[in-house]
Amino acid sequence: MKALKWIFGTLGVLIVIVVVFALFTMNKGADRFEQMRSPQVEMVSLSDDSATVALGKFVAESHGCQGCHSGDFSGQVMADAPPFLMVAPNLTSGAGGIADGYSDEDWVRAIRHGVTPDGRGLMIMPSEAYYYLNDEEMGALVSYLKTLAPVDNELPAFEMRPLGKFIMGMDPAMSAAPDLMPDRERVTGAERGPTAEWGHYRASVICMVCHGGNLQGAQPPNPDSPFAPDLRGVAGWGLDGFQEFFRTGTNPSGLEADKEFMPWDKLGHLGDEEIEAIYRYIETIQ
Repeated sequence: MKALKWIFGTLGVLIVIVVVFALFTMNKGADRFEQMRSPQVEMVSLSDDSATVALGKFVAESHGCQGCHSGDFSGQVMADAPPFLMVAPNLTSGAGGIADGYSDEDWVRAIRHGVTPDGRGLMIMPSEAYYYLNDEEMGALVSYLKTLAPVDNELPAFEMRPLGKFIMGMDPAMSAAPDLMPDRERVTGAERGPTAEWGHYRASVICMVCHGGNLQGAQPPNPDSPFAPDLRGVAGWGLDGFQEFFRTGTNPSGLEADKEFMPWDKLGHLGDEEIEAIYRYIETIQ
C-alpha cells in the first residue's frame, strides 16, 4: 500500500511539473507572438504610371506573392491545424480586404518588415526576403498592389492556438520575420540586365534567404525545409541547363525539385534575362 501511495504521489508531482512547464512555455510563446514592434520605415516613391505598375506586377508574380495570397490576391486559409489557423489576408479593397485601411507606409512596413499597422508581427510573411528589394522595386510592388481589382473574400483572423504557443515558446526559430533580418546590406546601384552585377541584386532578394549570404548553403528560415545546398555547383549546369530548371523544375541530372521548398515555378516568372543574371553571378562565386 505504501508503495502504491509513493508511486501515485510521484506521478502526481510529475504531472504538476509537466503542466507548470507547459503553461510557462505557452505563456512565453504567447508573449513572443504578442510582442509589439515599431521598425523604422523608409518610404519609397510610388506611381500609378503603367511602367511602374507593370514592374510591380512582375515583382509580385516572380517573388511568390500569389503563392500565399492566391491568384487574385483575395487571400486564403493556408492551414487549419492544431497549432495555428494560418491565414494569408485578402490584399484587395473588396469585402474582407485590407487595402482600404492601409496607408502607403503601412504597405511598406508589412512587406519590408513583416509588421502590421498596429505593430504585430506577421507570421510566415517572408520579409526576410522582401526587405532586400531595392527602392524602385519596392515602390513598384506597392504601386501595383494598390491597383488590384476588389475581390470579396472575408476570412478569419490568424489564430495562435495553445499548441502553437507551446511550439513558439520552445523554438526560438518560430518567430516573426522582423526578428530574422536584416543580417546583410541591401544591394544597390546595379543596373537591370543579364549581368553578374544585376544577378547579385536578384540573388540577394531571392536566393540568399535560403542558400545563405554567400550562396554556399544554409538552413532556410522554414525549420521544416531541408538544408539549402551550395549553389557553386550550379555553374556546371551551363546557362541552358540553369534556365531549363526554372521552366521544368528538373536539373541536368534529372532530379526534380520539390516546389514546396524550391519554388521554381514562381521564380520562372523572372524570365530568361533575369535568370541569366543570377547564373552570371553564381559563376563569380569562389
